[in-house]
Amino acid sequence: MSDRSALAGERVPVISEAPQAAPDRARLRQVLRRGGRSGRSAAGNGTGRAQRIVVLDGLRMLAALSVVLFHYLAGYGTIPWQRTAGELFPTLHRISQFGWLGVAFFFMISGFVICMSGWGKSLQHFWQGRILRLFPLYWAAVVLSSAAARLGPQVPGEPKVTFGQMLTNLTMLNEPLGVEPIDNVYWTLWVELRFYLIFSLVVLLGSSYRRVATFCWLWALGSVMAPASGIPLLEQLLLPRWAPFFIAGIAFYLVRRAGRLEGETAGILALSWLLMQHRLPEIMKAEGHGIDWKVCLTTITVMYLVMGLIALGKLDRVQWRWLPVAGAMSYPLYLLHQSLGVRVIWRWNEPWGAWPTLLGVIAAMLLLSWLLHRIVERPLTRLLRRAMASQGERSQKAAA
Repeated sequence: MSDRSALAGERVPVISEAPQAAPDRARLRQVLRRGGRSGRSAAGNGTGRAQRIVVLDGLRMLAALSVVLFHYLAGYGTIPWQRTAGELFPTLHRISQFGWLGVAFFFMISGFVICMSGWGKSLQHFWQGRILRLFPLYWAAVVLSSAAARLGPQVPGEPKVTFGQMLTNLTMLNEPLGVEPIDNVYWTLWVELRFYLIFSLVVLLGSSYRRVATFCWLWALGSVMAPASGIPLLEQLLLPRWAPFFIAGIAFYLVRRAGRLEGETAGILALSWLLMQHRLPEIMKAEGHGIDWKVCLTTITVMYLVMGLIALGKLDRVQWRWLPVAGAMSYPLYLLHQSLGVRVIWRWNEPWGAWPTLLGVIAAMLLLSWLLHRIVERPLTRLLRRAMASQGERSQKAAA
């Protein structure tokens, strides 16, 4: 019997006794705060249904735009411009060099959202939700990017995309299969998939405060030990470079469920921050970001503070109607901005001029992202959901 059922059973004999009602409600709140499936803040209305936190949608778009500016303006060479971006946009060029931090923010938000969306779900429903969220737009992006690579303006030094390469990319497993991505941004999707894989252990066992907190401690410890283990598979699974960001996001969701920052979650967050600052130089070197470590660390610390405000409900009043739309557009924008936008910039920035090209390409990418969300993601997601539901019904009938 669950904690909620036990409490409900205890309350039946004393329904008419008013003095008992308040203690029972207090006990119920205490159980839910410690990780029941209908936590106050996570469920929003106490029904067990996750409340949409729209400010996260806005932060997704902010992170996506920062990555867009990084790819368009941060380079020291001429590509994608005929002249250097530093010469054309001196101030934006310096700022955009830190735009790669949007990826780190994506991972932190992902830890929060995946823990929230997977709480109380079966492993099957968890993975169905992930497939529906990731793959329809990804398939469209792979096809469009492949077409642009073969038919669009050619960027100097870019290898030609083959048909087999495109087909392998459709699996989202091209990196472990040793096949080059159609677009360089796809590497983050393989990181996400590995996060989903290890978080599946929590979903399989059943989400609770204790299990999720223990998972965070063990993952943090494992991510420290993995590089020294000499086992490549262990390092692949435990994501030493990026684990601190996911762990922080998960811990912030635990704060959200509890409605306050407790000692253990504060400890998890502190450990994730310390591991992050240790890994940051390694990340910067590996990704080729030769920029100020102190500025990067300060920016990520601000991300922690913003996520803390969200976890404590301080930003729940932000309910602008356009934020969910912006959040829906952030994923297709991230997938397509480089493979398509860079080609347009390279081909037309000289005749159009630098600023009109930059603003026009960003506007075009935003419009394309909205169109893909409306005419590709929505109908294809509905189709896949119906197919999954039909398969589930057939499986149930076969089992019966």
